[in-house]
Amino acid sequence: MTMEQISFDNNENPSGISSGIQQIGFFRPKNFVPLFLGILVFYLVFYTSCANQGMPTGGDQDTIPPVVVKTIPALRGTNFSGSDLRFTFNEYIVSDEISEKLVISPPMKKKPVIKMKGKTLIIEFAEDQRKETTYSLDFKDAVADNNEKNPIDDFRFSYSTGSSFDSLRVTGYLKDALTQEPVESALVLLHRMMDYTAFIDSIPDYIGKTNKEGLFLIDNIAKGNYRLYAVLDADNSLTYNQNGETIAFADSIIIPSARFVAENDTIVQGTDTLVVSGHVDYSPAPQYLMMFEEEKFDQYLDSYKRNQGNKCDFFFAESLSDSFRINLINPIPTSEWKYIESNLKKDSITVWITDTLISNNDSLLFELQYEVLDSLSQLVVKRDTIEMVYAAPKAPKQKKKKNEVEEIPTIGLADNINSSGHDLYQRIRIEAPEPLASFDMSMVRLYSLIDTVKTKIPIVVEKDTNSIRKFYIEHLWEPNSNYLFQVDSAAARNLQGDPSLKIERKFKTQKEDFYGKIILTISNLSGAALVQLLANDKEERVIQKIQILEDGKIEFPYLKPEKYKIRIILDSNENGAWDTGFLAENIQPERVIYYPKIIKVRSNFEIEESIRIEYDPSNKKELVDEELEKEKARKKEQEKQKAREAAGE
Repeated sequence: MTMEQISFDNNENPSGISSGIQQIGFFRPKNFVPLFLGILVFYLVFYTSCANQGMPTGGDQDTIPPVVVKTIPALRGTNFSGSDLRFTFNEYIVSDEISEKLVISPPMKKKPVIKMKGKTLIIEFAEDQRKETTYSLDFKDAVADNNEKNPIDDFRFSYSTGSSFDSLRVTGYLKDALTQEPVESALVLLHRMMDYTAFIDSIPDYIGKTNKEGLFLIDNIAKGNYRLYAVLDADNSLTYNQNGETIAFADSIIIPSARFVAENDTIVQGTDTLVVSGHVDYSPAPQYLMMFEEEKFDQYLDSYKRNQGNKCDFFFAESLSDSFRINLINPIPTSEWKYIESNLKKDSITVWITDTLISNNDSLLFELQYEVLDSLSQLVVKRDTIEMVYAAPKAPKQKKKKNEVEEIPTIGLADNINSSGHDLYQRIRIEAPEPLASFDMSMVRLYSLIDTVKTKIPIVVEKDTNSIRKFYIEHLWEPNSNYLFQVDSAAARNLQGDPSLKIERKFKTQKEDFYGKIILTISNLSGAALVQLLANDKEERVIQKIQILEDGKIEFPYLKPEKYKIRIILDSNENGAWDTGFLAENIQPERVIYYPKIIKVRSNFEIEESIRIEYDPSNKKELVDEELEKEKARKKEQEKQKAREAAGE
């Protein structure tokens, strides 16, 4: 019985290609003596050690993964007609993750049954296998030993139900189109059908799955022409059939092929055997796929809530058109009863109820009207009837004390002022907790403070265009200067007539040298681009952005002393935004480039960087933080120095 570790073999010969290699027999006279001596040494060591008795020790920790000692069928075997596969290992294994991670290509509609019998793993098929087909099984790292959980990395196995064995392959890398991060656990699909609709309604001919690095390998493919797709398959259908599923596709047709490349011939001394070494070149080259979510209009009411009596929130899947309407069915209003407020995207609506006779009702019945697409992709008006219930919590009864004055309800106005260092480019925002019936702007004042001298500054209070509760004050702030902001009490009143509390905030603006600046020199630009300054975090929030049409210098001023990333979008349609892809029109998402350095901005310092635009889909997103790298190098040198001192050097 031979012991064989089954894994991915980069030198595997493709079907139908003659390599010219002749195997050298192990039992020729030349090789027999060392083989015999090896067996003799093994015999003496093993049996003499068994004779020595003593207390057993724990020994070194097991770090060796299981080894396959037998398979049915044999690796790369042909004409297999069984209904299950069997893998016998040299030790017990855990099989908990196999059902989740195992990928069988060509795919099967029904999942196989995973069983264990002693040290043998049994994969029992729930449907008949295709005839004259080469099957590939990719276990990833799902097979591990029972004791230490040492996995077999990239464990793969293949066999054929016919007389021939297919060994062509397609490899590649899958990234998120905007963030350029690798996409893990996405399905990568090969279809013989050329029309993109096969991706939507048909099971693929071959399938693979990406690993943590976004890498994928689909092997044991038959000759032919294919279309290549990828999908984060939300419903395990092996198709792209749900909104919200992210996808990717290759622009061109995939035609797998392979050829053996022979290298220099070598004559083996003492025999008449000719050994021809070489390697196999596979085509096409690795495919780099960019994953995106298509913009699809699929409108529906996602959720709603009424957390207070006069406030009803509605959340939609898409932005609402101007045709949105909301009607109160019960109780029937006798006059104007609402204010409507929306977010910037207009997919979230807040309805403020201005009539207290209505808001005091525990139950309200609404009719919503909004546009959706029908089965013919035509816009039609949909009507939803929604009941919203709210019961105000009962306040505990308290005995009124003698001469106690009843407290008058008030509202508090919020602001965004930073007392110790208000940003020079930040306007003042005033925000009410609910819609206002009135706001006397003359009761809002701003003063500059120089020593004890207070000088009034002319201001204009502007309403927010999207919110009826927000107001702004623009001013060109002087650096490192003192100001006083005041709002008189009762300057604003809510719909119930409750007055606002007084605001009096002294604050100081930032020093001008607190900020830094990034200056970028952009070259080799072939069209419009959008340069984004991003926060150095996982969310990569956009801090500033500049659209450019040609090579030159751009500046990001007034930056806080923090770390930033630079992302460049090749803005092909010059609309100043990143555009996603569209499968039906074979449109890829707009290309994205990350500057490979994380930039540390320091106070009162200008940082200049040069960026040459060269889009390469194979580039990995590996952003270097020079400050962290220097710190790692310093700590490493300290550890070396401690080791030298400990050794007495």
